[in-house]
Amino acid sequence: MDELIRGLTGLIDQGWRRVKVKVGKPDRREDAARLRAVRRTLGDEVTLMCDANQRWDLSTANRIMPVLEETRMDWAEEPLHADDLDGHAARQRSTSLDIAADESVYSYRQFSGFIAHDAIRVVQPDATRLGGVTEWLQVTGLAAARGLRVAPHAGDMMQLHQHLVGVGLSAAPPLVEFIPWTQDAYAERSVVREGYLQRPQAPGASTAIVPEARHSWQVRGVGALRTG
Repeated sequence: MDELIRGLTGLIDQGWRRVKVKVGKPDRREDAARLRAVRRTLGDEVTLMCDANQRWDLSTANRIMPVLEETRMDWAEEPLHADDLDGHAARQRSTSLDIAADESVYSYRQFSGFIAHDAIRVVQPDATRLGGVTEWLQVTGLAAARGLRVAPHAGDMMQLHQHLVGVGLSAAPPLVEFIPWTQDAYAERSVVREGYLQRPQAPGASTAIVPEARHSWQVRGVGALRTG
């Protein structure tokens, strides 16, 4: 708990005004205590989101949702298994919070089903898990046409998404996830100041990998590295 509070307050001190908290502990009461402590510490001016990474079943989600509403979560991300369309729709109908889904939805067809059933209201596509940039644009275009928010998933390559996020026609301000520990892998690091991402001005997609990262993380025998 103390480590969580220190990490979040450090971001707030740097000018961040939107932060996300992981939830999905085996005992939902621990999640409740953590979220309430975060809200008390950060106050009402900071926007909070939470991500359960599919850890809850519908019963657990129903029980924890009043706490999420009490602590004024902006959205609840992946509360249920990514294939549970009916569960997401039921959860979205029963709460004023937005339900979000992202990295475990792998196609335009799957996203379109969630959108058509009003099962999510924050759409978080990942171009590296969809069929590339073209399918990403199809998903975001559909979301924008329905008036939904788009906040691309950062996990695999936010370097690419920081270029794409501003091209949608959504009326809502563009959002993008930011995960700082991926930045050492890239030749062009992302720059965040006062909670705003500064879009790179250099040509290209900002996805060039530094050689040191390739040697540290690439699986031997896969790709361009030699195994000799």
